[in-house]
Amino acid sequence: MNLQKTSEDPSGPLERYMQILEVLAAFPGSLTLADIAALLELPKTTAHRLLRGLARSGLANGGGNRPYEVGERLMRLLHASADEGWLTSLARPHLRALTESTRETCYVTRLVGSRVVVAASLSPDARWRGYVQPGIEMPINAAASAKAIMAYQEKAAIDKALSHELPMLTAKTRRDRVWIERQLAETRKRGYATCIGEIDEGLAAIAVPVKLSSGIVLHSVAMTGPLQRIMNDQLAERLKALGRAADALAALLSIGERVKGIRESADEMGKAASETSVMTDRHASKSSAPAISRPATTKPMAKAKKKAKPGRKQDRARAAGR
Repeated sequence: MNLQKTSEDPSGPLERYMQILEVLAAFPGSLTLADIAALLELPKTTAHRLLRGLARSGLANGGGNRPYEVGERLMRLLHASADEGWLTSLARPHLRALTESTRETCYVTRLVGSRVVVAASLSPDARWRGYVQPGIEMPINAAASAKAIMAYQEKAAIDKALSHELPMLTAKTRRDRVWIERQLAETRKRGYATCIGEIDEGLAAIAVPVKLSSGIVLHSVAMTGPLQRIMNDQLAERLKALGRAADALAALLSIGERVKGIRESADEMGKAASETSVMTDRHASKSSAPAISRPATTKPMAKAKKKAKPGRKQDRARAAGR
């Protein structure tokens, strides 16, 4: 009877495991056992048992004095395809909404080192439609999507991107650094980038950056089509649609960024604690290992020993009694 009830119960063990993982993803690195039990209306003993199972499988981390978070094994699954599969699944609903409302090809690009590549693309179901192939590199001197990302990078990253040979694709393509830097500055000022016949004659593109919660820009959302359709009196509305998609995508991507940041901070704290422990062990050891830097408080003691002279037993006895 119990087995039959469990198999038919939609809130069985697997469902409760999934509920815990969803809560951990929503509040990364900030939930205690009591929080999780309260949010899911579970007894603490049940929540603890489920969390232990997730931790043993590498799907969750935490416990004791540490808050719980999504485990490294699960994060590796989410990022298994160097972000393409994960990012595509997140971006596709927003790209679909964009293509249906604008009837133009829309796509998401991401920064890989100093290059910008297409991560996901979707074209409308229409007689004439453009196509942007996922995986191709978008040139910083011509592509709106690349300009929208590189405009927010540090000077060193821009210098590296410009150190490669830049393509000359049409008569309107520019390769001089002064013009490119002016384009990036204009993109930062107005919040979007353009490509007007710089990659294909007669085609245009517009793109907006995806700003994560930390303020960094690693992605952009773009739209391309015939120049007369993209750069017409509907430009403002199209930019608003791109902006909404970028905001929605930023919220999703920022969850992964926060989890990664919490993990990196924990790793740094663990590394620092380990180094401190090693230094303490070496200081306490009587071995002839190379000396390490000692706290400043040990220096006066060393000087006192150096000044002590034979025959002054009473002074040394009084000093020892302090």
